[in-house]
Amino acid sequence: MPEITHNTYKALRDALGVSQRAVERELGWKTGRLSVIERGLVPTDEERRQLLSFLNRRITEETGNQ
Repeated sequence: MPEITHNTYKALRDALGVSQRAVERELGWKTGRLSVIERGLVPTDEERRQLLSFLNRRITEETGNQ
């Protein structure tokens, strides 16, 4: 499995056309939290799990795969 970095989170979010604020609202995060993660701050294990789950869900919705 490829390494997931702050660049990966941003690239996936941008490709999905979702704003940082929309992700933060969906996940119940404080405003600006995703910005610092996308700039290189290592997320907590729980944040990583939440973010990957969110991105996976959105990719699944976009591609129509189950």
